[in-house]
Amino acid sequence: MRSWAEINLDNLRHNINILKTIAGDSMLLPAIKADAYGHGIAEVFNVLISEGIKWVGVATFNEAEKLRKLDKATNILVFGPVETEDMRKAIDMNIAFPLTSMDEIDFLNENNLAPRVHLAVDTGMGRIGFSRNSLDEVKRKTEENSKINVEGIFSHLSSADTSPEYTKRQLEDFKKIVEKFPKIKYRHILNSFGSMQFSESKYDIIRPGIILYGGIKKENAFSYDFKPVMALKSRVSFIKKLENNSFISYNRKYEGRAGEKIATVSIGYADGIRRDLTGKGEVVINNRRCRIAGTICMDQLMVSIPEDLEVNVGDTVEFFGENIHIEEVAEKCGTISYEILCGIGQRVTRIYVGEK
Repeated sequence: MRSWAEINLDNLRHNINILKTIAGDSMLLPAIKADAYGHGIAEVFNVLISEGIKWVGVATFNEAEKLRKLDKATNILVFGPVETEDMRKAIDMNIAFPLTSMDEIDFLNENNLAPRVHLAVDTGMGRIGFSRNSLDEVKRKTEENSKINVEGIFSHLSSADTSPEYTKRQLEDFKKIVEKFPKIKYRHILNSFGSMQFSESKYDIIRPGIILYGGIKKENAFSYDFKPVMALKSRVSFIKKLENNSFISYNRKYEGRAGEKIATVSIGYADGIRRDLTGKGEVVINNRRCRIAGTICMDQLMVSIPEDLEVNVGDTVEFFGENIHIEEVAEKCGTISYEILCGIGQRVTRIYVGEK
């Protein structure tokens, strides 16, 4: 096998159990959008169902439609706006979606439709949702002569991982907003970092995302021991010893020394290995860290092998997982673990280990 992402379902179950403890009496609504952050939406969905999870969230109606074909009972909430042409299908498939604009309300009322919706309110993310000033009209339009079932109300925290003070302002605004809608059944605002810090704002549902997949190191996760679910691996495909000082890869950014061992690995930026790791990335081969040598190519990359390390063609190469945390990789790329996970390409085979 050229390259693969090893998905550890036992670690996923471990993380679910931690999240159940964090949620307490509130329900979990895990985010499994973007192919479950690259882990495989169907496989993750099945594990969640087996663990008794009653709600899941996705970004698009197409994702929700795929899940509904797999299971008829689980509550599915689409996080992003649903086009009017898909609203009837969502109703028929018992899929909940967000109410984000007056135009949507007018469309639903004019067509006498009875959807399950969650009212999206903007408390400071600046992405989607109603402003506080428009909520009186929203309330009137969804209650007077309307079949719209506003079963939920939600908002999203923009800076729970970086700004507790701003987050507290958002939470206070949300508290004031939900007081205007006492009949609504499901209230939710906490994401991964919010759930770990602000237990007083759990309301009825919490929406963990990255922590479900163990994408945050323990020291950044308020000491919660979430385990990485994905490990990205490949194999050594070629080894050579440099006879003279010579350059490696495009644009001659790495000059190898005479006698240096260079291993070629069958994975590249088309598979999700960021070119940002050129000159600073590391891998693990046979329990030793080795540095990436030269510019990362589309389909391959090269690694410098220490003199005292025996490496053979076919040996496994780990990019992140048990030995290198994905957050370390993300930090070297100047990004976040979410982006690394979601960027793992379709050429990378997903292999599932542990209890399915």
